[in-house]
Amino acid sequence: MNGPPPFGKHDIFPNQVYNNIAVPPNCPPERCAALHTEAFTPRPDDIVVSTFAKSGTTWLQNMVYNLVGCPNGPIVRITETVPWLQDSWSVKLEDIEKMKGPRVFKTHDYWSWMPEKLRDTARFIYCSRNPKDQAVSYFHHMKTLEKIYGKICAEMTFNEYFDQIYTKKDVAEFGMWEDHNIEWLEQSARKNILFVTYEDLREDTERELRKMIEFLGLSVDEEIIAETLKQGGFKHMQKSSNLNYSWATEGSKTGLVRKGQVGGWAEYLREKQSAYFDGPIKRVIEAGGNVRCNL
Repeated sequence: MNGPPPFGKHDIFPNQVYNNIAVPPNCPPERCAALHTEAFTPRPDDIVVSTFAKSGTTWLQNMVYNLVGCPNGPIVRITETVPWLQDSWSVKLEDIEKMKGPRVFKTHDYWSWMPEKLRDTARFIYCSRNPKDQAVSYFHHMKTLEKIYGKICAEMTFNEYFDQIYTKKDVAEFGMWEDHNIEWLEQSARKNILFVTYEDLREDTERELRKMIEFLGLSVDEEIIAETLKQGGFKHMQKSSNLNYSWATEGSKTGLVRKGQVGGWAEYLREKQSAYFDGPIKRVIEAGGNVRCNL
C-alpha cells in the first residue's frame, strides 16, 4: 500500500476530491476517470456491490463472490479478489481486465459517477444501512485505519468525529448518507438494480441471499448456499485475515469487521445527535427507501 497523498478538500485527514466531494486517498480522480475509457471494459456478467461506505460492503462482497462460485479462486485478500473499482492501491485496471467472470466488484460511487457503459451491462446490488449505525461504524473505521487516516482521527472522540467530520458535507467521505441513497433510489425502476438493506440481511440472511440468487439468475445448490452462509458469518469474517483487512489494521485492537450490530448506535448517539438523522431518514423514506434503526 502506498503512502497517503497530500490533503485535498480539507486538512483533517488525507483525502482526494472527485466531483467536488471528498473521497479516500486510494481513489484518485485519475483512476475514476480511467473507468470511463477503454482501460476498463464492462462485461454482461459483471456484478457490482454498491454501498454508502460502512453499510455491509465486505459482507456482501464475500457472500456474492461465494454464490457465483469463486471464479478467481479462494479469497486471498478481499480487496484483490473482489476489487473496489476506484481503488488504485489494491489492483490495477489491467489485472481487472484479466479476471475470470463473473467478476464481482465493489463501489461507493454515486450512480451518476458510474461509467455509462457499465450502467446498462452490469447487475448492481445496492445495500443501504440505517445512518445511525453507519455513522458509528465509520467512526471505528477511521480509528482502526490510523495508518491511512492519521493520528487526528485515531484520537478523536465520537462527539468530535460527529461534529467535525460526519455532519460536514465538505469533509465527510462521499458526502452525505441521504444524498447517496436518494441518487441510487432514483434508479429504482431499472431492472438491473436490486435494493437490499443491512437490517434485512441481519434479520434473515438466507432469505435475502435467495433474493440475490433470483436477481442474478444463478443456479445454486443448497450446499453452496449453506457454505455461503458459513463464510458470511461475522465470527468467521472477524477471524479471517483475508476478509478483516489485517494487512491494513496492524497494531489496531480490532479489524475492519467489528460487530455488525443493528441498534448499536444507542450506546453512542446523544439525543440531539439521534434527532439530527430525522430529516435525512425522512428524505430517504420519501424517495422509496426502507430505513430501520432497530430490528
